[in-house]
Amino acid sequence: MSEQTPATTSGSQAASQGDVAAAFWRRRLRGSSGLLLAGTILAVLLACLPVTDTVGQSHVDAAFKRALVGYALARGLNGVISVAQGTEIAIQPAGIGLNLTPGEILDPVNDLVERFSWIMMLASSSLGVQKVLLSMSAWQGLLLAVAVTGLLLCLCVLLPRLQNGRRLAQRLFLFVLLLRFMMPAVSIANDWVYRTFLEADYIAASATLDEAQQAIGRINEEVMAEQQEEPASMMERARALYNSALAQMDIDQRLQRYRDAAESISESTIRLVVVFLMQTLVFPLVFLFVMLGLIRRLARPWSG
Repeated sequence: MSEQTPATTSGSQAASQGDVAAAFWRRRLRGSSGLLLAGTILAVLLACLPVTDTVGQSHVDAAFKRALVGYALARGLNGVISVAQGTEIAIQPAGIGLNLTPGEILDPVNDLVERFSWIMMLASSSLGVQKVLLSMSAWQGLLLAVAVTGLLLCLCVLLPRLQNGRRLAQRLFLFVLLLRFMMPAVSIANDWVYRTFLEADYIAASATLDEAQQAIGRINEEVMAEQQEEPASMMERARALYNSALAQMDIDQRLQRYRDAAESISESTIRLVVVFLMQTLVFPLVFLFVMLGLIRRLARPWSG
């Protein structure tokens, strides 16, 4: 029997300890624990990158500009309708008989336009709040919290004596991760919904409202120009009487143009209201609830 030297014994013990350590780490990184560890590290790295914040901020800025355009359209429509309410069209030749205020045709949509302007202001305020929340989600203190809770969760996964605190660390990490990615994810998903389902309605409705505003403005200018013409001589008065009689059909057409503008304003205003309510209220809340549900479902397999 050959005797083992102390060096050989020490080497064998070191190799045995190395094998035990390797087996231990293989067990710790096997299956769901390994996936959880890799996912935690990846989430921490993504949280420290500014890419999602930049993309989310650009989407919110674009939506904010669209809301301001909608508000400007509402105020412009309100202005031309107010002018129309202060003008009159003579129904009988030379102004003898009934005078009709064109603004009466636009009165039903005037209240709608007023409410639309308030909705646009609220939509702009909502998007402004989203911009602030996006800035808060990129706060350095929140990034540090993500890194600390991620490190704590990794330690709980790797060290057996911390297994009892794994579930708490997991929930804490997911909560901080939600605070970090909630607003960028909501803004990106919201912009995708707008591009896919709402953009065509927004473009068409905005163009229609702009055309209606210009049409009403042109009619107002025509009516005011006729009112400013005051014939001086008897010949001019007779000519004005004759022209007024011939223009009766033009007056009817003018009133019909007011009616057409009012109809297009009503339809397009409702479409824009739907677009901005969906983008600033409905979809953000839906996305928030979906994210909360996903986090609960993801937390279940990891608990224990």
